[in-house]
Parts: sequence; C-alpha cells; structure tokens
Amino acid sequence: MRLLNVTTFELREFRQRASRPKYAILSHRWFDQEITFDSFSASDLQDGRLRTPQLDKIRGTCRIAKGDKLEWVWIDSCCINKDSSEELNRSLNSMFKWYQEAEVCYTYLSDVLAADQKQANFKRSDSGKDSEWFERGWTLQELIAPRTMKFFDKNWVSMGTRAQLAKEISSITGIEVQILDGSEAFRSASLATRLSWQARRKTTEEEDMVYGLLGLMGVSLVPTYGEGRQAFTRLQQELLKTYRDESIFAWKAQGRHLPQHDRQWSQGQWGLLAPWVDCFQDSRDIVHNGSGKMRDRPGGISITAGGVKFPMSRKELGSVAPRWFVFSAFLPPFLGPFIWEGIRKYRHAHRLEWSLTLNCWQRNNVGELKQVQIFLTRDSRGDEYWRRCRADHLGLVERVPSHGIKHALMTQDITIIQPTGVWWPAEAK
Repeated sequence: MRLLNVTTFELREFRQRASRPKYAILSHRWFDQEITFDSFSASDLQDGRLRTPQLDKIRGTCRIAKGDKLEWVWIDSCCINKDSSEELNRSLNSMFKWYQEAEVCYTYLSDVLAADQKQANFKRSDSGKDSEWFERGWTLQELIAPRTMKFFDKNWVSMGTRAQLAKEISSITGIEVQILDGSEAFRSASLATRLSWQARRKTTEEEDMVYGLLGLMGVSLVPTYGEGRQAFTRLQQELLKTYRDESIFAWKAQGRHLPQHDRQWSQGQWGLLAPWVDCFQDSRDIVHNGSGKMRDRPGGISITAGGVKFPMSRKELGSVAPRWFVFSAFLPPFLGPFIWEGIRKYRHAHRLEWSLTLNCWQRNNVGELKQVQIFLTRDSRGDEYWRRCRADHLGLVERVPSHGIKHALMTQDITIIQPTGVWWPAEAK
C-alpha cells in the first residue's frame, strides 16, 4: 500500500501491514486530467502559487488529516500505479479492506456548496440534483466500508458524518439507515440487497461496476479489462461458490429487456444468472432469513459448463403422484392408478411452465414475508435441461410446497442453462 505524507507530500510504500502507520483515506469524484501516479509531483503540491482543482483537492485532504493528527493519507488517483497489472490487481481486491482499516474517510463533494444547503443536503450547486458522487459505481464500497466517514463540500466545509446524515443518505441510495449508522452489519443484508445498491450506478469502464463490488460481496476476481459485462457473470459464479444464498436468483429483467444471444429462445427467457447488475434494482427488500426456512439443497447448487445445476423438488417438478392417486387404487377393477399415472404423464409432457421456490423472502403488499418464486420452462422434451421464463417477474408463494426436502430421493437435479454468445445492443447500454 502506497501512502502520501501530509507534510512533505512524499509517496511511500508500506508492504507489511504491521509497519503501516495510521492513515486517512479519500473518497471523491475524479476531475478531468486528474493527478495520477505518473503525473504526481511533490514540488507542485509544495508550491502554493500553483492552484488547480486537482492540486487543491490533495492539499485539502492533507490539511484535514493534519487537523485529525494523522500523518498519512491514501488517495486512489495518485497512490496506485495502474501501469503495473500486478499492483492494479492487488489494489482492486484490497481496496475495500483499505477503506475499512482507515482511521477516517473524507468524502469530498466537489459539486456541492454547504452554504447553499437549506432543508436538503447533498444537492449540486449548479442543478439541484443529488451530488454525482452518489451515482458512481466505485463510491458504493467507499460509502459502506469505512468505520468513520466525514463529508465535505467543494470548499472543504464540514457537512457532518455518515452516522449524522444517515437518513438523508438512505433516501438517496436506498441503503438502510441502520447499515449507514453502524447499528447493523452490512453483511447481514442478502446478496440481492447488496447488489441492488449498485444498480443504476455508473462507471467509466463497464467492468468497474463489478470490480467495485468485490469487497462488498466478500470475493476476489482477477480484473480483465475488455471483458465487458461478462465480468458480472464471473462475479455471480464466484458468489455461488462462496455463499448458500439463493437471493442471487431473485432478480427481474427490467421492462422485459434482455440482451441478444445465440440461443433461439422466446422473449423473456434467460438462465438463472442475471445478465447485469441493474436487474437487481427491485431486490432491495429480498431477505435470506425469513420464517420457515427450507433446508439446504441436497447435493448443493453448482456451476456447470452450460449453466447452473439445481436440485429441484420432485413435488414442484411434478414427478410424484398427487395424494389422491393413492385412493384411486381402491377403485375397481384396480385400474385407477394406471389411468391417473397416464394422465399425470400426459399433463407433465404438455405443461409449459413450472415454478421454483427459492430460499429467500420478500414482503407482499400488506408487509408479510412470503417466499420468492421464479418460473421455468423446459429446454427440451426431457426433464434435464431448463431455462428461466417470465424473467421480468418474481412470484410470491402464499403456501410453501410441503415437499419436505430430507434427502436426495426427494429432489431431481436439473440444469438451468445460461445463454451463450451474449451481446448488448449499443442503445441498451
């Protein structure tokens, strides 16, 4: 980790965590022609006659840190050598931890004037919209990770702490007040909820929408710039390896809009993994610890070459006979079971849609927690390969199917396949 001395403006690398001094950290929006590691000049910072927004931002950070009796600061724009792929990889996967371990985070809002504030905070001085800082993909982790966060306007006038401003921040971001004020750990939120916080944010590079989530989601990825939105598929695959949280499947395609792909599927059909993070924008209230939690899936959910292997209840699949099938055995001349079995097989073969109940919950219109369902259709005449249908819709179960998952005999492994050759039309982005 490379730190900047607040007095001498010296950059120094601290390789060992044990030898790292206490430091402050900056969260900010980059200016055009930002001062980077390559263009950094200690002499320019020391020369008070040189005044630019970029220089003054670094000086202001150092001045506030001095007032907090801290000798070192970390600023992403000038403390990372992005020409080194190894350093960039390490920095992207460590950044969340660096924000967590900082003594304090200074959030610099270069488009806000505190003197203009009346009732509403965080409004831009030129348009009245919320500060652009709240729209950026990288600033989500910078908002959540620090233990202490202080907000400043463009003139470095203090606006308050994150805890003091939690209600205002929550109304802008949709993040619960108790997470912002520190009374509840952010990891208590489901995967779907955490992903919803990132929905509709923006980054210069598409991949950074994903890389900015790594620490928040508790996983690591090797950054591959140029892969585009495929990075989000990689993130979801890593989350499936790490967590048993089925809320990751509780997403909706917005406005029935899905990207193009190579498979000849009907509109609204997709796999289990979302094509992009914006599909989680309505998943803020999805929880993974509702009442009457179902047991773990026998054999578990896993990634395959073609999609996701999912142990589906035979009751939901319709491959077990209904209860009234037993009574038909007493009907003379004992042909009842065979007749009903034939009917069941016929209905199953011609059925177009199945529901899959997930281990996650969402509140209905009257505030009751109900289990979430998604909808499936067969990819072929057999029961092995499936795809998600009505991907723009999530169902809520009034009565959970009483399949009682106890062992593998009560489930059947199905593969919910993922589209291949995915591409996004330019207007969709």
